[in-house]
Amino acid sequence: MRVLVANHSLLVELKEVDVMEVITVTSTNQNPANFVSSFMNSVHLAEGYQIALLKIACPPIFNVTKSNNKVYVSKKDDSKSEIIELDEGFYPTTHDIAQALHEAMSFQETVNRMDNILDFMQGDEDDEEEGEADDDDIIDTTTNIRYASTSGSVDSSKVILQLNDRKSVFAASENDEGNILRLLQYNLTNFSSRSLLIQNYDLSAEDMICFVYCSIVSNSIIDYHVSRLLDTITLKSSKNGGYFVHEVKNPVFHNISASSFIDINFAIRDLNGDFVKFDPNFPIIITLGIRKND
Repeated sequence: MRVLVANHSLLVELKEVDVMEVITVTSTNQNPANFVSSFMNSVHLAEGYQIALLKIACPPIFNVTKSNNKVYVSKKDDSKSEIIELDEGFYPTTHDIAQALHEAMSFQETVNRMDNILDFMQGDEDDEEEGEADDDDIIDTTTNIRYASTSGSVDSSKVILQLNDRKSVFAASENDEGNILRLLQYNLTNFSSRSLLIQNYDLSAEDMICFVYCSIVSNSIIDYHVSRLLDTITLKSSKNGGYFVHEVKNPVFHNISASSFIDINFAIRDLNGDFVKFDPNFPIIITLGIRKND
């Protein structure tokens, strides 16, 4: 068995493969869920060869996305409300989310103030008077973040995120779209509070069923659609935010559809058909096995 690595500068010719060849490809400088691995020269195979997924090492999968990255703040009298969105990404713990919320809400407050000043400067006299009135209604989204205390001692396992504006509250209801408080395990039934008490715990992503597609795999049928499915696997994020390694115990070999190729396209999708959102700062590493058909 030989091991070959695809890295844009490797000459690979597999004209007579009598034993299984192992090829490792990476998504360096590309989207880990949708990338092309290129060889300097064509890989040549005679007829009757198969390919299988042997192992995959994936970077963290986002656990905060557009579907759960929003925090809702409103005036106590419901006269005005604000939605702040957290950046998509992988957050290892709930305290990481608390710190990110603190920073995002402070930034949003700056943006709101600047917008109000610009409106005031660009308006006419009537608009100026209205702008001054509106300024009082702007929600101060800045927060204070601190560790909780119990009996006079600091409890580093809990943080309190509190709005500086005494007239504003964190608000939530069951109908809120993408409220991040669900991820923090808050009950969203008419929730309203000036502060959030956030218990620290790991936020490693739950197991996710993923479809791995490969351009040189022979066509197969999935839900009545033709596709080039290499394998179906379960992935998740490591607790420390590092790589998660999945080794296929019983590799499924598929016929290779081309006698030669210079590029291999890979795509990794979720159950909805969307590309899996991996941390783009780290490449995915895929190990393939190529053998002669029995």
